[in-house]
Amino acid sequence: MAGSTPFVSSQVVHWDMLDLLGMLHNAQYVLLFERARFELLSALGGSPGASDFDWPYVVARHEINYFQPLRIEQRVTVTISVDRIGNSSIALRHTLINSQGVPSAECITTLVRIDSITLRPTPWSDKFRALVSQYIVDAKVT
Repeated sequence: MAGSTPFVSSQVVHWDMLDLLGMLHNAQYVLLFERARFELLSALGGSPGASDFDWPYVVARHEINYFQPLRIEQRVTVTISVDRIGNSSIALRHTLINSQGVPSAECITTLVRIDSITLRPTPWSDKFRALVSQYIVDAKVT
């Protein structure tokens, strides 16, 4: 379903998230992406430990490109789309857009579904694949 629209989350940059230069601290971007990703999974019917959802998963990688610093408290938008889905991994593209509509950063986060006992990778279910397919935007499905 390439060409779909991404999931959209509204987040807030607070004063205590800024560093000594008055810019959003780099680690806070990850926090905003995580909060938006949790909203996405919640919207899909998932919650930590839900027996009918593909839990657990771990973050295997974050790759972040910073474009423009955020310098003030503001409401921002985080969009999330599926960049790639594999057997047991999924790469989600997060874009943080400032209050003026300008992209501030982009992150590709790779999640890996794991077995809760062995902690080894385990395949995503067909149900999960169907749920996230609405957010595939020009992605590769492997």
